[in-house]
Amino acid sequence: MQIIWHGLSSFEIKAKTTSDEIIIVTDPFQNTTGLRFPRTVAAELAISSHEGEDANNIGALTGEPYLINLPGEYEVKNIFVFGVSAALKAGGTNFISVIEAEGMRIAHLGALDRILSDGELQRMNNVDILMVPVGGGRVMDAKLASQVISQVEPRVVIPMTHALPAMKEKLATVDTFCKELGACRREEVNKYKVARKDLPDEDMLIVTLNK
Repeated sequence: MQIIWHGLSSFEIKAKTTSDEIIIVTDPFQNTTGLRFPRTVAAELAISSHEGEDANNIGALTGEPYLINLPGEYEVKNIFVFGVSAALKAGGTNFISVIEAEGMRIAHLGALDRILSDGELQRMNNVDILMVPVGGGRVMDAKLASQVISQVEPRVVIPMTHALPAMKEKLATVDTFCKELGACRREEVNKYKVARKDLPDEDMLIVTLNK
């Protein structure tokens, strides 16, 4: 599996199935955010966790992706996704998606701005990779993100929705998040390539992806 970060909460996940390689894109954003979404991203599966400009630019994707923008259970080309409704503390709708691919479970929290409820947490057991917003403001800040990580206990954490140059929205940096965590075993890469056998057994790994 290969994971690329495009900025905000948008990831491009390339996953192999028994018959093919599938590209999954989460939360493609509008250029009005100050960031430019790539023009040539093709996808078989698109996930939009909420309706904001930072997550609803499905038209930017090439190909004819199957769109998931509501909670529920889905199977698309041997990739399993289930979405859990997670209302925002500030109001509005959001959903958490859990993607099952290559024997791993990836949870994407969308624009969540609070810790997880017991019911939400029950739906997220055995998460291997957690994509968590950390920038504060309309999403959870570093302190809340740290609490959510303790709830989920993933093997790998990928922070998202944090400050980048040119972004109009004012968010805290990923370094602020790592300082909040304290002991932060961190790997900084442009692309994260991982197989189930590569996942850490003990110490949690923080993977910060460059845009």
